[in-house]
Amino acid sequence: MALAQRLHQLEVPTREPGFTRLNELLNAWIAGTGIQQGVLHLTCLHTSASLTINENADPRVLKDLQAWMDAVVPQDGQGPINGDGQRTRYLHDDEGDDDMPAHIRTALTSQTMTLSIDQGHLLLGVWQGVYLWEHRANPQTRRIACHVVGEPQEEQQAKPASTAQQSSSTMLQRLSGTKLNQAVQARFDPNAWERDGGIDTDVDLLIDRLHELTDKGSA
Repeated sequence: MALAQRLHQLEVPTREPGFTRLNELLNAWIAGTGIQQGVLHLTCLHTSASLTINENADPRVLKDLQAWMDAVVPQDGQGPINGDGQRTRYLHDDEGDDDMPAHIRTALTSQTMTLSIDQGHLLLGVWQGVYLWEHRANPQTRRIACHVVGEPQEEQQAKPASTAQQSSSTMLQRLSGTKLNQAVQARFDPNAWERDGGIDTDVDLLIDRLHELTDKGSA
């Protein structure tokens, strides 16, 4: 069985601390490689940004994650409380108050990940999104090394019909999950929960119910 490999650097612009979803960019590049089944390894080529997989249906999850990080590692240039109960400035502050905090945030997260590819797409759960997590305060252009190794399309075409049928079923499930996520996100209002005094909205309840159904189907 002959394997093929491709190496590419993806450029991703960011505006501020937070998340940039990579699913669509990665799948578009994978489609261009012709590799149908294999492994994709990602490396964020920076020391002040990272990679993560997390919720892709409810945007409040990403907001909560960012709020947690802001509280744990403030971007005010001050380090943690020392033995005297004081906070002192970081030694490394060449690029501003967010310089050293961005490096610490990167150390707490991850700069690499390895993902499976099936039928020319990332193999992810219904609720999973791949994100670049920016840790600097100002706009940046980030580079991500994408290295894929796997079977090209001609190898896949020679497989038995039973395997092809299983792959088609997997693809239909993935497409259904993608459409479901798109429908939920189109209807989602991140501020509705606050306006309603903390009462779950219809979409909140829908997301919870879909999570339950997905978990049961995966058991």
